[in-house]
Amino acid sequence: MEEFGDNKMLYLRDTWRQGTMICDVLPINPSSNGVWPEPKFSDPNINVHFWNYTFPHLQMIFLIISFLWQFLHFFLRRLGMIRFTSHMLTGVLLSKSFLKENSAARRFFSTEDYKEIVFSLTAACSYMMFWFLMGVKMDMGLIRTTGRKAITIGISSVLLSTLVCSVIFFGNLRDVGTKNSDHTLNSLETVVIYSIQCLSSFPVVGNLLFELRLQNSELGRLAMSSAVISDFSTSVLASALIFMKELKDEQTRLGSVFIGDVIAGNRPLKRAAIVVLFVCLAIYVFRPLMFYIVKQTPSGRPVKAIYLTTIIVMVSGSAILANWCKQSIFMGPFILGLAVPHGPPLGSAIIQKYESAIFGTFIPFFVASSSTEIDISALFDWEDLSGIILIMITSFVVKFILTTVAALFYRMPMEDCFAISLIMSFKGIFELGAYALAYQRGSVRPETFTVACLYIMLNSAIIPPILRYLYDPSRMYAGYEKRNMQHLKQNSELRILSCIYRTEDISPTINLLEATCPSRESPVASYVLHLMELVGQANPIFISHKLQTRRTEETSYSNNVLVSFEKFHKDFYGSVFVSIYTALSMPDTMHGDICMLALNNTTSLILLPFHQTWSADGSALISNSNMIRNLNKSVLDVAPCSVGIFVYRSSSGRRTINDTVSNLSSYNICMIFLGGKDDREAVTLATRMARDPRINITVVRMITTDEKARENSEWDKMLDDEILREVKSNTLVDIFYSEKAVEDASETSGLLKSMVSDFDMFIVGRGKGRKSVFTDGLEEWSEFKELGIIGDLLTSQDFNCQASVLVIQQQQLMI
Repeated sequence: MEEFGDNKMLYLRDTWRQGTMICDVLPINPSSNGVWPEPKFSDPNINVHFWNYTFPHLQMIFLIISFLWQFLHFFLRRLGMIRFTSHMLTGVLLSKSFLKENSAARRFFSTEDYKEIVFSLTAACSYMMFWFLMGVKMDMGLIRTTGRKAITIGISSVLLSTLVCSVIFFGNLRDVGTKNSDHTLNSLETVVIYSIQCLSSFPVVGNLLFELRLQNSELGRLAMSSAVISDFSTSVLASALIFMKELKDEQTRLGSVFIGDVIAGNRPLKRAAIVVLFVCLAIYVFRPLMFYIVKQTPSGRPVKAIYLTTIIVMVSGSAILANWCKQSIFMGPFILGLAVPHGPPLGSAIIQKYESAIFGTFIPFFVASSSTEIDISALFDWEDLSGIILIMITSFVVKFILTTVAALFYRMPMEDCFAISLIMSFKGIFELGAYALAYQRGSVRPETFTVACLYIMLNSAIIPPILRYLYDPSRMYAGYEKRNMQHLKQNSELRILSCIYRTEDISPTINLLEATCPSRESPVASYVLHLMELVGQANPIFISHKLQTRRTEETSYSNNVLVSFEKFHKDFYGSVFVSIYTALSMPDTMHGDICMLALNNTTSLILLPFHQTWSADGSALISNSNMIRNLNKSVLDVAPCSVGIFVYRSSSGRRTINDTVSNLSSYNICMIFLGGKDDREAVTLATRMARDPRINITVVRMITTDEKARENSEWDKMLDDEILREVKSNTLVDIFYSEKAVEDASETSGLLKSMVSDFDMFIVGRGKGRKSVFTDGLEEWSEFKELGIIGDLLTSQDFNCQASVLVIQQQQLMI
C-alpha cells in the first residue's frame, strides 16, 4: 500500500480512491457480504455501499438496464418499433447527455476505476457470444442455392454502394482536413463512416425480419439471402483491407516471398497465415468434431453438458486469437459458429441454452453500455457536424438507390423494391459495434461516435414502422378469385393442402383425405406440408421432397410423413396425387408457409389439425398446444382459400373409414346446416363424400317457424335453398335430408346432444360473425372461437361427444 497525504484509509475487500490516497488490497474480493445479513446498506464509518463492489455493481446495472428497456419497449412497440431501439434509447438516457456531471447517478453508471475493465470485458463477451450464436443460426448453404436476384441485390447494396461512395467522397472531400487535426473532417473518418453506412449485416437483417415476422415471406427470404451474400463479400473484403493496412504499416512489399516472410517473423503475413489456418481448422477439424458430437448423442436425448462447455471455451479462445491477429473479436466466434451444424441436436441445444440469456440480458447491456458514451452537448458548437451528417445521408441515399435499381432490374413491384432497400439499409447492433470499435481505436472522434449512434437509433426507429406500412405479406393472399369447393366444376380435381404438426396427425389426415372419395374421374391432389419449429438456426427452411434428390439430413425431418403418404399414394394410384413438403420456421410465421403453398398450388381447401388430442378412449387430454391454436387462427384470418379444422376423436367406440371395409358397415357423417356461406361450403364437401358407398351422409337443416327471427339476407336464403335443392335432387349420391324445427339456442343445444351418439363424424360451417336465432346467446360461452359456435358445442366436455368434427370456413373474398 502506498500513501500520499496525511489521511489513512484502508478498505478491506476492495480498492478505493479518495483524494490523494490509493489503497490496494490483494487479492481483491469482488463480492460484498450482501445486503440482507446486515440492517444497513453501507458502513457509516467508511461509507462503502455494497454496490461499490464490482459484481453487485454490475448486477445492479444489469437490473436497471433490463427494467428500463422493457419499460420503454412496452410503449415503443405500439408505434411499430423493435427492441433494438429501446436498447439504444436506454443507453442514451443513461449517457452523459442526460446525467449531470458529478451527480450520484452519473457516478453510479460511470466506470472510472478498475471496474471499467470488468464492464468492458462483460460487454465484449456479450458481443462475442452474439456473433457465435449468429454463426450457429446461419446456413451457409444459402450461398450455394442463392439465385441471381439475391446476388445482384447483395452486391449492389454493399460493394457497389461502397465503390460509388468512394468515388463521390474522394473526388470532392479528398483535401478536407488532415489526419492529425482534431477539429477537421479527415479522410480516415470519411472512409470509416461511409464504409459502415454501406454495410448490410445478416444478423441485423435477420433480427429485423424476426421482429417484423417477415422471415417466411417472399421478401424476407430474398433479404436473408442477399444479406448472406453481403456478409460473405464484406468479410472477405474487410479481412483483405486489414491485411493490406498491416502490410503498409510494416512497410512490407507485396512481392516478397510468403513462406520466407513468415519464417523471418513478418507479423502481418504471420497473422494472415494464422487466420487462414484457423479457417481451415474450422472446416476440416472443428466441423467434423461437431458431427462426432452429434453422432455420440442418441436420438431424442440432450447433448452432454461437457460438450457445450468445451465449445464455449473454444469460442473464447477463437476471440482471443482473432484479436491477436488484428481482426475484430467476433470474427473467430462467428467462424466457429459456422462450423456448428445448425438445427437439432447440437445447434438447437446451444441456442436453447444460451439464446435467452444473451439476447434478453447481455445484448441490451452491450448496446446500452456502448450508447452511454453519447454526449449530445459536445455537438452544439462542433464545426464538422454538417459534414458528418452529409456523409451519412449521402451514403444512405446511394445505398437505397442502388438497391432499388437492382430490384427493379428483376421487375419487382415498386413497393417491394422500396421495402427491400429499407431492409438492406437498416442499421443495428453490428454497425453500433463497428463504430464502438472504431471509437476505441481512435479512428473516429467522440463527436463522430455520438452522431453515428444517434443516426443508428433514428434509423432503427423509423424504418420498421415504414416497412410495416409498405409490406404486408397477407395482402398477397387476398382472395380476388374464387378458390373454394363450392365453385369447382363437377368432377374437377380437388386440391387440398394438408398440414401435419405432429406424428399423430398423419393417420387422421389420411383417413379424411380418403373420405373425399378420390377417383380417376374426380381425382384429389394432396399437398402435404410438415411443419416444424425452427430451432438452432436463423434461416427458414422449405424442402420440396418431390423436386430434389433426398438426402439423409432432409428425410430425417419428415420420414414418417414421407412413408405414410407414399403408401397412401400407392393405394390410390391414379386417383390421388401427392406432393410432400417440409417447412422449418418460427411459429409466428408458419402461417406464411401454409398460405404461400396454398396460393402457389391454387388449392381449394387447407386442412388443419386441431390443437388438442385425446387418448384412445377419449377420456384424457394428451396434448394442448397454444402454438398450434394460434397458428390455426392466423391461417383462418389470411387464407387464400377455404379452411377446415379437423377435431379427431379416436375412441374405441368409434371407427375410421377403413374399419367399414372389414365389417361391411357404414361410416355415418352428419352435416349440420344453419345457413350461410360456410355451411354451403361444408355441404359441398359432404356431397362429395357421399359418393363413397361406405359413407352415409345425413344433412340436418335447422329451421324456425318464426319468419321474423330469420337473420340471413334474402340473397343468402336463396343461395341456401338452391344448394339444398341440388342435394335433395342429386340421384347420383345417397344423402338423407331432414329438417328440424328449432326456436332458440337452448333447443339447438338439446338437439345436438341427442345426436352426438348417432354419428361417427360431424361436418359444420364455422359461421364467423353469423347472427342467428339458433345460436343467440351461445357465443359468449364459446371456448374455441376458431371452431364457431356449433363446432365449439360439439367439442365441449359437457356434450361428451366422441365423434370427430370437421369445421369448414369458406374462402374470404375481398370483393
